[in-house]
Amino acid sequence: MSAVAAAIAAPAGALVGLGAGWLSILLERVEGLEAEDREDREAYEQEVAQATVQAADAGEAAPIVEPWPYERYGWTRLERVLSPLLGAVGFAAFAAHETIGGGLVIHLLWVSLFVLIVCFDLKHRLILNRVTYPAIVVALALSLVSPGLTFWRALIGSVAIAAFFVIQNLISRGSIGLGDAKLGALIGATCGIGADLTHIGAVYAVIYAVFLGGAVALLLLMFRLRGLKDPIPYGPFLCAGASLILFQGP
Repeated sequence: MSAVAAAIAAPAGALVGLGAGWLSILLERVEGLEAEDREDREAYEQEVAQATVQAADAGEAAPIVEPWPYERYGWTRLERVLSPLLGAVGFAAFAAHETIGGGLVIHLLWVSLFVLIVCFDLKHRLILNRVTYPAIVVALALSLVSPGLTFWRALIGSVAIAAFFVIQNLISRGSIGLGDAKLGALIGATCGIGADLTHIGAVYAVIYAVFLGGAVALLLLMFRLRGLKDPIPYGPFLCAGASLILFQGP
């Protein structure tokens, strides 16, 4: 373990994390999320107003109005603080753990992408196709030179983990989104599954994600920060599980 490498990598990771935050805001604008949210809110308010008038005309009680969920756009603490912090910690950890080379560069690339995905999913509960689709293609291409991977391990991992989450989506009737399935395909491609099952890094990544997600959900419930029906983004836990597998190595 090299403290010097970690000290050099941490500021670089913070800058990359800040860049990921900037890219996150750019993606918000490209996707038109704020305008879409505003249109949906206005449509909801019109429906509520009409329902209130109809109830009054019929002599009935006014309908219960649920508050519109507040969405944040532009620079927030996620982009200013969390994204650089995750980048710095991730870069420092991998630089201290691995020797300088192509494998380290590839792993830092995935750390950078995971930082973007984590912060965007926490903020908007979305995992964008324009991020995951190209990343899957890149992951399959890089599998030829990635530590512990082959093209077939990456391909099998991608298909298997994506299929697992698609099945979960059907079983849960949509409570686990297809965005998680696409992220699962990326996790599978970066961590891999061997045809002979001697290499099942992607499986362990999902197992880590399940345990991490369960532990965080339990803590949020215990401290009354979330209710049973409140959604919790699953993407950050998948990214954390994959990062742990990449850190452990083949």
